[in-house]
Amino acid sequence: MINAWKVTVRRSADEVTYSVTPSVIVAFERNFKMGIGQAFTDQLKFEHLYWLGWKAEHNSGEVVKPFDAWLEEVDGVELDVDGLPTSESL
Repeated sequence: MINAWKVTVRRSADEVTYSVTPSVIVAFERNFKMGIGQAFTDQLKFEHLYWLGWKAEHNSGEVVKPFDAWLEEVDGVELDVDGLPTSESL
């Protein structure tokens, strides 16, 4: 199920895990003009992963900088691969 996705944003001092909500998924698809399933199975770019972390953090209510400035603050973003759907469940 897509709404079970989680991303963890790592910074030098901490790491926080955020839910990838339906509004994050729709924003991703509108921004990248492709389905999230396609992006994370056939055409994964690191930009996709970092953008998903940025948007999930933003939608959680945290105040975040614009994407490019936010990138300068993070050490990494990890996607919970156990929660990834198969193509049949998208």
